[in-house]
Amino acid sequence: MAKKKNIDVLHVLAEFQKNILEKKPTMDKMYDEVQMMHFKIRPLQGDVSLLNLSDTNLIEALWNLGKLDEFFRTQKDQLTQKQKQIFFQFLENLYDQFQDKLSNVRLKPIEEMQVSSSVEMEIFKEESQKKFN
Repeated sequence: MAKKKNIDVLHVLAEFQKNILEKKPTMDKMYDEVQMMHFKIRPLQGDVSLLNLSDTNLIEALWNLGKLDEFFRTQKDQLTQKQKQIFFQFLENLYDQFQDKLSNVRLKPIEEMQVSSSVEMEIFKEESQKKFN
């Protein structure tokens, strides 16, 4: 097993917050980045077409979740077991916050809907299958 670098996990987490989460791009740039993140939406209950896909809460929540996923994937293997406990706890708290933002996503305006409705959905990223020759 390769020796882990001596990384200050708290510094890494603080840098992520400072450089990514606190310096968000414009909403248009966020929207473009979310499209490149290849999120998939699977309806569980209700009509997903009622979602307002330009809702800033939706875009920001998806962007945050995508950035959190990227950060997790780049950092998780560089940490010791003890550091991973702190890392995972921090990420779990952030994940919960971003999930709460998704609960506040607005549906289309009431005038456009036939009946008051709610939507339950699963949002995930489809992993690309890399082919090796």
